[in-house]
Amino acid sequence: MMRVWGCLLPLLACACFWWGGQSGNRELVEDREILEFADTIGAFYSRLHNTRLDSLETYEDAELRTFFVDDREFSDYYASLAAQVRAAGFRRSRAEQVRIREFRFEGDDRALVDITLVGRHRRALRFWRIEIQRSDVWRRSAGTWALSPSKL
Repeated sequence: MMRVWGCLLPLLACACFWWGGQSGNRELVEDREILEFADTIGAFYSRLHNTRLDSLETYEDAELRTFFVDDREFSDYYASLAAQVRAAGFRRSRAEQVRIREFRFEGDDRALVDITLVGRHRRALRFWRIEIQRSDVWRRSAGTWALSPSKL
């Protein structure tokens, strides 16, 4: 009997996935588009890894600016991120890890990316790590994904 269930469970799981269907009029996104988006956000968030997030050098990083529509949007995002890291008390305003927890599409031209920034506390006696949870909005315009900042 155990063998029968062992064979049927994977078959049932595949059937549920296959016939789960789409909800409403939403179309499935092609795998290629998902991979391109994942590469884009991976490239951006890897630039934040182990970087002083409140320094002039980071603010003037030309490669970081390429992920935004214009300089104003980059400045808004950067100010929000730097303020959040400073308020959390990150040592040297540096995120030792930047983890992408999840990303989800909310239509053809909008996606939410949930990230966690992990760093050490600025006070040496507080030896534990601290975390910041953020949700960033990405928008696609003319086939290119760009980060859309939240205001302070």
